[in-house]
Amino acid sequence: MIEKILSNESLSRSKLGESYLCLHGHFYQPPRENPFTHEIPLEASASPFVNFNEKITAECYRPNAEEGNFAAISYDMGPTLAAWLEIHHPEVYQQIIDADRQHIARYGVGNAMAQAYNHTILPLATTRDKHTQILWGLRDFQQRYGHEAHGMWLAETAIDLECLDILAQYGVTYTVLAPWQAATPVDPTEPYIVRLKNGRSMTVFFYNGPLSGGVSFDSSMTSNADVFAGSYLTGNLVREKLDNGEPQLILIATDGELYGHHKPWRDKFLSYLIQHGAPAEGFEVCTLERYMQIQPATKEVQLRTPSAWSCEHGVARWSGGCTCTEGESSWKSVLRRALSRLAERGDLLFEQYTAEVFQDPWAARNDYLALRNGWESEESFWSRHGKSGQRPEQQLEYRARLLLEAQYYQQYSFTSCTFFFEDLDRIEPRNAIAFARRAISLMWQAVDVDLQYDFLQDLLPARSWRTQQSGVDLYKGLPEVDAGLLPPFPLGM
Repeated sequence: MIEKILSNESLSRSKLGESYLCLHGHFYQPPRENPFTHEIPLEASASPFVNFNEKITAECYRPNAEEGNFAAISYDMGPTLAAWLEIHHPEVYQQIIDADRQHIARYGVGNAMAQAYNHTILPLATTRDKHTQILWGLRDFQQRYGHEAHGMWLAETAIDLECLDILAQYGVTYTVLAPWQAATPVDPTEPYIVRLKNGRSMTVFFYNGPLSGGVSFDSSMTSNADVFAGSYLTGNLVREKLDNGEPQLILIATDGELYGHHKPWRDKFLSYLIQHGAPAEGFEVCTLERYMQIQPATKEVQLRTPSAWSCEHGVARWSGGCTCTEGESSWKSVLRRALSRLAERGDLLFEQYTAEVFQDPWAARNDYLALRNGWESEESFWSRHGKSGQRPEQQLEYRARLLLEAQYYQQYSFTSCTFFFEDLDRIEPRNAIAFARRAISLMWQAVDVDLQYDFLQDLLPARSWRTQQSGVDLYKGLPEVDAGLLPPFPLGM
């Protein structure tokens, strides 16, 4: 099927002259594994599947891979999803990876974008964590796809100028934003340049807001691909550009799970639109990096920062709460403060106790993903990061590895979905607290310092407006772990 799409001569030239369509799918699942057992608990609401990863694979990832849709669209596959697919459905995983390779073979550029590793809202992260999230995402991409990423999808398209500048420092050349993230009105049918520090820049593609929103939330729009192409797509072309033969791009960006999971059978809609509907109306189906070759950005734009695609209030949805979600949202600021304070304490311990073995503890953390996943040997890692290029004695190395692993789970606790929804008493905040507890456990084992007590004190004011469960109640309700893996639970709490 991939070969069928890539050899389709109808994609070679637009009847309208220079009309292009790009569909971007953001394929991502947050980590659901118990961080102590590394197993996903049974999720009854995913029945007849054992968990939602299995359900969404059957409804979305597998059919889109088998139909060849990944070969024609622009897409990013989140690292936590990629890692799960690689283990549990390697044939689906490989088809998705091969789609990018097929695109390179045909056009000389890939169609896959990287993703910041833990789907963290980067404007709310520290500068150091921004570097780690971006570097981990780029390293994961390079390992899986076999080449460096030139584009990166940012969680919720949340940006500030610092995170864009860090992207540019590491060789990323483009990203995708919502049109309302521009400080002034823009023409979303063309890319723009954002000027950054020291002569650096970033190309940004603004997706078509009405079409992307309609595809996501209005089922009637995606019931017939011919009607969609002939009415909605052509209706969003800029007539002046059309008359002048100027190139223009319609970019539709949505969650990838839309195509078959959130909306059943929409994988078929996507396949037909790519192969028949759009070409019949004169659109060439194109991907973002390829379009940059055809028509590089020439205009500059100023951005609203911080901003995101699913919050009208900057990034308040993931910090202090806002009217983007129903109910009382003060729990969000309390939970974020608890996680941030835990991370601050953990960072101090990490820096203090690894200074004697690492030349630069934070550079070692940035490279830890490759060591953890076996992409780099222990000898190579220590020759680059050990003091004087030396591997430490066994006990110190063991302690350093525990502290690196604690940093790994600290990063997991800031997954964006923790704060996306309306209430504290949900699986997403509970998972974030579980990842934080795993970090507490690892630091307890490494240096015998109790970070649990202060974390629980910080969690106590966080409360569900629906069930009145507190953050401490959620912590106490987590699965039991073996004795000795956590500090003693404080009495009376």
